[in-house]
Amino acid sequence: MHPFLFQVGHFRFPAYGFFSLLALALCIVLIRRYARVEGLDPAKTTEAIVLTIAVGYFGARAFEVALAWRKYAANPRLVLHTSGVFLAGVIAAIVFGAFWLRRVGLPWLKGLDIFAMTAAAVEAVGRVGCFCSGCCWGTPTDLPWAVTFPDLARRLHAGLPAVPLHPTQLYMSLVGWTLLAILAILYRRKRFDGQIITSFVVLYGIARFFAEFVRGDAERGFLFGGRLSTSQFLSLVLGVAAAAGFVHLARRARAQVSAA
Repeated sequence: MHPFLFQVGHFRFPAYGFFSLLALALCIVLIRRYARVEGLDPAKTTEAIVLTIAVGYFGARAFEVALAWRKYAANPRLVLHTSGVFLAGVIAAIVFGAFWLRRVGLPWLKGLDIFAMTAAAVEAVGRVGCFCSGCCWGTPTDLPWAVTFPDLARRLHAGLPAVPLHPTQLYMSLVGWTLLAILAILYRRKRFDGQIITSFVVLYGIARFFAEFVRGDAERGFLFGGRLSTSQFLSLVLGVAAAAGFVHLARRARAQVSAA
């Protein structure tokens, strides 16, 4: 748990930044691999999806800043040490990606299927950066793998308690790696365009909904009198929409096969 990897003069390089760059490198490898699987130009596809990832990255942070604007208005540099709201980033990326992929002449559902692989990779690697920083922490627990964050992390993240907590960041990293493996298997048996992105959103939504029960950072926001966290609400909405999209696309693919 080291929020900063090294310091040169007054500049401190955040661990979250390092893992974000590492996630981006993995994403580029995945994009190029699956662009070839889809029969797309790897260079053109990489350019389009990396831009989509960037929009998601900033969208996630913009949403978090909107939720806790007083905190970031008081100290804007704290934005460098937080992961943003991942689901908000996924929404921003999907909306922009659908538009931009069409704009550059790429099949948007194929492109979003490839994006799904990168989203799982970002969650898998990026959450390790969250763990190093101390953001997105869990609720108190006495489990053997509980973690207590150092003073520096508590100075960066107001409200982070000095007690053993669920390492929710690592839980979500494990979710990311698991989803990446599942999506890779699904890709080998892919039956229609859009199958991978809709599957990712449904599966991630389920995992995130239940993971929220052991999240302890109240600043992420709550709705309906505290009954649901913002991320749980987004998980439900996105999960239902993605499930409906999956059914629609599967039926359309079957109809096209029958018509042929």
